[in-house]
Amino acid sequence: MVSYFPLISSIISTVFAILLAVQYLRRRKRHQLVWTVALFMFFLTSLMAFFSELIGWSVVMYQFYYFLAAPMVALMGVGTLYLLAHKPWGKYFLVYTLIMSAVFFVLVFATSVNFALYTEGAPSDIGSAAFPSGSYVRLVSPLLSIPGGMVLIVGALYSFWLDRSRKYGLLIALGGIFNLFGGLRSRFLQDPTYFFVFATIGVLLLFLGFLLSSEYVKKREKT
Repeated sequence: MVSYFPLISSIISTVFAILLAVQYLRRRKRHQLVWTVALFMFFLTSLMAFFSELIGWSVVMYQFYYFLAAPMVALMGVGTLYLLAHKPWGKYFLVYTLIMSAVFFVLVFATSVNFALYTEGAPSDIGSAAFPSGSYVRLVSPLLSIPGGMVLIVGALYSFWLDRSRKYGLLIALGGIFNLFGGLRSRFLQDPTYFFVFATIGVLLLFLGFLLSSEYVKKREKT
């Protein structure tokens, strides 16, 4: 049975990325550009996962899917630091993300993929299982996704703590929690069955938080 959660995620992230891109063209803020790139990566991974439901994985498609997923989360953390912290912190985390992503890219495309495994069962629910257990590629992935997810969540909660009228921070934090929990559940419990259910709820909450934050900024600009 085809799962449509990846398709829903890809649609939400597409609209999200377009609105962020428009916002960046108007205001030229670094965090808007970084989040636009991250949301475009979210769109690509979700779309590839949906195609896997229809036609199955190819080796290259699976490798690109897996490579994009972890740096995408890290970039969300980079954007959060650019927004909330002094400039150097966002720059430092961006450099870390780029270096680790380069290492991750090499590992992903140099590690063998278990063809028999990823053609079985529900395609989009494979997670990292097609890579050998204990391989370096599976060890490096959390070094991008976990710090990025934690920075996004803590940053959103910190924003709300600074100004309780920024209730959108709670939605963004909750969206980050859903995405991080889905990833950790898939990674450490080796059960990616509901990964895209969590991802879809997560990106929807992030999107709603973004919409509320845009309204908040508009009201502040009028006063």
